Amino acid sequence: MEHRIEDEAIKTIVHNIAEDFRYSGEYEKYAQLFYAVDATATINEKAYDDMMEYLKTSLEELRKDLAWRKEFLGENPHIQEQQLTQTMETIEKEYLTLLDYLERIER
Repeated sequence: MEHRIEDEAIKTIVHNIAEDFRYSGEYEKYAQLFYAVDATATINEKAYDDMMEYLKTSLEELRKDLAWRKEFLGENPHIQEQQLTQTMETIEKEYLTLLDYLERIER
């Protein structure tokens, strides 16, 4: 299976995730995966499996962190982390969009 990404919004999400890895300085397998998919706009069987694994695991961790931050900020309104929370919510939406896209690919 090799799937070509035609949807520009999905390409942007893949690019954003690849950029996140570039900024973090990480070069593990997931970073390489998103760099490759960003560069080629294609998803093969292994990339598909690895992307699904990454998205599901990362989304779970992101949701835990986001819930904690929202609770913390609710209890401590004097702390200004609203921008960080909004950024994390944007990442969550992008992950969900990409996950939904991957789940609809014919394999």
